[in-house]
Amino acid sequence: MVGAAVAISVEAVVLVVVGTWWWGESTEVEPQYLGAKIEGDVVTLDFVKKMMDDFKNQKCLHKRYAFQIVLQMREMLQALPSLVDINVPDGCLLTVCGDVHGQFYDLINIFELNGLPSEENPYLFNGDFVDRGSFSVEVILTLFAFKCMCPSIYLARGNHESKSMNKIYGFEGEVRSKLSETFVELFAEVFCYLPLAHVINQKVFVVHGGLFSVDGVKLSDIRAIDRFCEPPEEGLMCELLWSDPQPYPGRGPSKRGVGLSFGADVTRRFLQDNNLDLVVRSHEVKDEGYEIEHDGKLITVFSAPNYCDQMGNKGAFIRFEAPDLKPNIVTFSAVPHPDVKPMAYANNFLRMFQ
Repeated sequence: MVGAAVAISVEAVVLVVVGTWWWGESTEVEPQYLGAKIEGDVVTLDFVKKMMDDFKNQKCLHKRYAFQIVLQMREMLQALPSLVDINVPDGCLLTVCGDVHGQFYDLINIFELNGLPSEENPYLFNGDFVDRGSFSVEVILTLFAFKCMCPSIYLARGNHESKSMNKIYGFEGEVRSKLSETFVELFAEVFCYLPLAHVINQKVFVVHGGLFSVDGVKLSDIRAIDRFCEPPEEGLMCELLWSDPQPYPGRGPSKRGVGLSFGADVTRRFLQDNNLDLVVRSHEVKDEGYEIEHDGKLITVFSAPNYCDQMGNKGAFIRFEAPDLKPNIVTFSAVPHPDVKPMAYANNFLRMFQ
């Protein structure tokens, strides 16, 4: 049974293996629970809609169903490569979203503007689903549930899908408050299985952060990354998650202290070396929700409007239609949310400065 998750329905206990640890957690559904329920093992659209409605009304999903979603997600993500190839048929669309950062009500607004995720309406969410915003549990369970329901929903790892960031910026505390300590370790494990990058129709490279400290990196090098770990402080995986573009040529130190800054010449060489047309990345708040840089060869997209309730920025998402994959950028403004401040579950010392 090592390495497996076992559900024992009679006792209503789920045993979860997280790394080398066994956890026992009761998942009996109390008679008074009236929230969303998964019937059997299949996550359905009706379930996801009910769950989102409950979340909008600040109701929690029962831990039993949260376990089912996250454990199914773990199995699905483990089977994926570090670089995922996406095929968009001619005449079809793919929507790429940037950072959401726990802003659940703005995520719902994206779906109202652009339709719910489905096989006919696929999305790629480009990392930083959690932290800072205080509805991160709602965001991650919604995205994971859609992925369980519809494999053509794509999720990439961001720099905030990591233990060190979650401990400081709120997700870890929020998970403890809304679910349990067990889920802290379970989410940390599952985040390590998220792919690092995607390529759309062999032409558009999509990554959370950016490019590399050396020239000559090929897509095959990214595919070969062993991603099943916490992000290292240097190397290709670190740079994919942390790097930022700069307006001048060459490379420079990162303003973040991790990764690097890279110029248009670096972007151009990477695209040429890999027969690509465009880099799409996220990782930085932009006033209009997006910015086109590097001679039109790099787009930043950021999908958390009025970031942390104080930046006043718009959010954006990008729609790519095959075969030409010309980016159609849609911007939107923030919507109201319940009176729970950003970073409400964050490290107490850090929250003093918010």
